[in-house]
Amino acid sequence: MEDYANLAEEHEELAAKYERLLLEVNQTLEPSVSVTPLNDGEYYETALRLINSANESVYIIMYAAKYDPDDPVDPANDLLRALAGAAHRGVRVCAILDDEVGYNEETLSYLQSAGVNATYDPRGVRTHSKIVIVDGYLVLIGSHNWTESGLAYNHETSVLVSSRQFAQLEIAYFNSVWAEAS
Repeated sequence: MEDYANLAEEHEELAAKYERLLLEVNQTLEPSVSVTPLNDGEYYETALRLINSANESVYIIMYAAKYDPDDPVDPANDLLRALAGAAHRGVRVCAILDDEVGYNEETLSYLQSAGVNATYDPRGVRTHSKIVIVDGYLVLIGSHNWTESGLAYNHETSVLVSSRQFAQLEIAYFNSVWAEAS
C-alpha cells in the first residue's frame, strides 16, 4: 500500500512538472499576440492614448490626414498634435502622407514645423495605407483616415495588433516606402 501511495505522489509531481513544461513550450512556440478590433470612434481613443504614451518611436503611413487649425474639436487635430508632442518628448516620429490628397500639404507643413520627420509618398504612387506603429510592438491598421469624418462620423473598422514580429514586418514596409519617397 505504501508503494502505491509513493507512486501516486510521484505521478502527481511528474504530471504538474509536465504541465509547467508544456505551458513553457507553448509560450515559446506561440508567442503572445493580441488583436483588438477598433470600430468607429474606438480607433481615435486608442490611437491618441498610444501616441501620448509612446516612449521610443511612432511610424505612420496615412492616406489622408487633415490638419484644420481653425477647428478646436477636430479629432484629427488631436492626433496630429499628439505626434508633435511625442516628437517634442524625444520620441522618433516619422510620417508618410499621400501627395495627391490636397489638404495633406498643410498637414505635412504642420508636422515638419513641429519636429516630425514627415514626407510624401513616392511620386506617381497612391499610398492608400493607414498604419501606425508604436514602440516597435503595437500596430494600428485598418480603414481609418485621420480626418474628422474618418475618426468621428464614418463607419470604419481597424485593429490594434500587439506583436513585435508583426510590428517589425510593418516597420520594414514603412522603411521601404520611406526609401522610395526620400
